[in-house]
Amino acid sequence: MKKTSVAAIAAIAALILVLAAAAALLQYQSPSHSGSGKLTIMGTDPAVAASGVTDAQVSYSSVMAHQAGSDMASGWTQVSGSGTMDLMTSQSSAQAMATSQVNAATYDAFKFNVDSCKVVYQGQTYTATVASTTLTAQSQSAVHVNSSSSAAAVVDMRTFIQNTADTSRPQFVFSATAVATAVPPQTAATLTITAGAIVDLSGDAWWNTFVAQSSTHLGVVATLSGNSMVLNFHNTGSANAQVSEVIITPVSASTFATATLPASFNSSAVFTVNGSGSVQQSTSLQASALLNSGASVNSGSSTNITFNGNISLNAIIAGVHVTGVLTGQQYIITVIGANTYASTTVVAS
Repeated sequence: MKKTSVAAIAAIAALILVLAAAAALLQYQSPSHSGSGKLTIMGTDPAVAASGVTDAQVSYSSVMAHQAGSDMASGWTQVSGSGTMDLMTSQSSAQAMATSQVNAATYDAFKFNVDSCKVVYQGQTYTATVASTTLTAQSQSAVHVNSSSSAAAVVDMRTFIQNTADTSRPQFVFSATAVATAVPPQTAATLTITAGAIVDLSGDAWWNTFVAQSSTHLGVVATLSGNSMVLNFHNTGSANAQVSEVIITPVSASTFATATLPASFNSSAVFTVNGSGSVQQSTSLQASALLNSGASVNSGSSTNITFNGNISLNAIIAGVHVTGVLTGQQYIITVIGANTYASTTVVAS
């Protein structure tokens, strides 16, 4: 009996060791399916804004991360965080929008609500209409969250702030799209930041590579007359460009500078471009469609867009009210799309 008891105890002990080893092996093989880890979501946005805009801030909330393998209608995890972001000071830096413990998993997209936008224009503060109320950013690289280290992602917003009225009674529209990327694990592990903190990205090779791979560089050559416009585009960037809107503004009616839009649309002719490249003049900014459609210019390729018909303007040139394009007058042609901003100056023929 004594020998049998000893053998039974030994067998039970061996079974316990086998079960423990199996559990350890499963845990090692599937670390992402148990526990939780810290996830930080950062945002950056060097906005393109109307000439005369010196500052712009958005209030955001409901920051969420999407678990890979789920459809986009489900699989969203709330990430604690809400606040404000200054859009005009985020060049080469990112702000921590939200940070919290989330389920250990792989995440492939992020989204948040834009609740409001305040714009400082010629020293006065205005409330902008928010056309893009929810921004969803697909991540170019997966973000892996586990219990042993911190993880982080950067959401790069592509924002346009346009004055759809005139310079004396401006009415601004905020519209944007976004794309994201994972912060390398070795970099994320060094982040000890809280929501609202600013991180300098300018010296990070991974960030510069992401920007280069997700950016367009659209060159524009234009010819313009009172009843036609021909635009030739060449995209030397690494990402495909979307051309959704074309704006024609007399040089005398705009204070033009690098990375700015015309001061207002009051003196401009506005055209929308659909997916087939068809161009139509519009009497107002179609903000809801601006950044969700347009003609594509593939990376490394060229394309032409043509408009034939009377071009209507509402400009004051040299004190004279002008309703059309004048031969010999200089015009700025601005091109906008989801990830695209370009401009050129042309003399009308």
